[in-house]
Amino acid sequence: MTSRAAFAVAILSLLSCGETRPPAPPSPSPPVVGPVQGWAALDASPLSPGNARHDDLFFLDALNGWLVNTRAEVYRTRDGGSSWDRLTRLVEGTVFLRCVGFASLDKGWAGNINATQGTIPPDSSLFETEDGGRTWANISTRIAGPPVVGLCGMRVLGPRTVVAVGRWNGPAVFVKTTDGGRTWSSRSLDGLASGLVDVFFFNEQDGFAVGGLGVSIAEADQRASRTVILATSDGGETWQTRYTSAGAGQWAWKIDFPSDRVGYVTTEGPSPEGVILKTDDGGATWRPIVVATGAAFQGVGFVTPSMGWVASFPTLYATSDGGASWSSLRFGTRINRMRVLNEGLVYACGDRVYRWAR
Repeated sequence: MTSRAAFAVAILSLLSCGETRPPAPPSPSPPVVGPVQGWAALDASPLSPGNARHDDLFFLDALNGWLVNTRAEVYRTRDGGSSWDRLTRLVEGTVFLRCVGFASLDKGWAGNINATQGTIPPDSSLFETEDGGRTWANISTRIAGPPVVGLCGMRVLGPRTVVAVGRWNGPAVFVKTTDGGRTWSSRSLDGLASGLVDVFFFNEQDGFAVGGLGVSIAEADQRASRTVILATSDGGETWQTRYTSAGAGQWAWKIDFPSDRVGYVTTEGPSPEGVILKTDDGGATWRPIVVATGAAFQGVGFVTPSMGWVASFPTLYATSDGGASWSSLRFGTRINRMRVLNEGLVYACGDRVYRWAR
């Protein structure tokens, strides 16, 4: 499948989440795959059926992790991915879990992308658990500020501070708590971005949000969209544009900083250029670097400023020289998120869960 065809399938898959259909069975376990250059599919991890994928995973440490998807499934591992338990499934067709993060073994949050568009009110974007993911409460009414229709990216900065952004197709908002989730605030970034996908903060003040300028659910808007990277130095109170792509038909998807100077952002869209973006000056400036002509990219993870991976729908691409050269691993399908725990351990989720270990 070409990258453009894969992208079209992904969009159709997302939109089809709003259709009325019989409840799907729990995700089964896939066969063992790998290892490839340190990467292996975790054979006990749940398989995401059809053209779907697991959208996000979060590891509190090397053993304890959670996995979510737009089928509203929540899984947990306590042994580094050797086994997984499906804790719950929120109401299918109503909640589409897109991002997740935990502050402790018990307390965490998940964002709903709200793929049904206008049929669900804005107060269904944020959920909280206080029992490790077994039960979830809709806490969207705790958010003060502009309406938050959906969330795509989340980062837990500490036990009290969590930041999130959404949606990829708009509206573009930044959401934050500084009191452990008791209260939240939202800030509209309309004008700077039309949709936001991911967020990264070095600390509670300095961070980035990435997405698209012009993007929406409409095909014409997607083909006119430009990749945008925004930066803040005051905890999200104000934002400035750090990068806007010259080419249209694209937007940013995921962001990762392996050091305080070097960072990477993946890009995708209906007119992908096969590039990711790199900074060597802490995000002040960004430049495109070619990975694979015409490909679109989702997940990104770097264990050092030079060594890391980006994911297209069919495969992972690897570099050991900071993006100067890339090789296709022909391994790893539909990887949407990578979580780098340290220089020797990375988890990723796509059609299943993958792990890289040095």
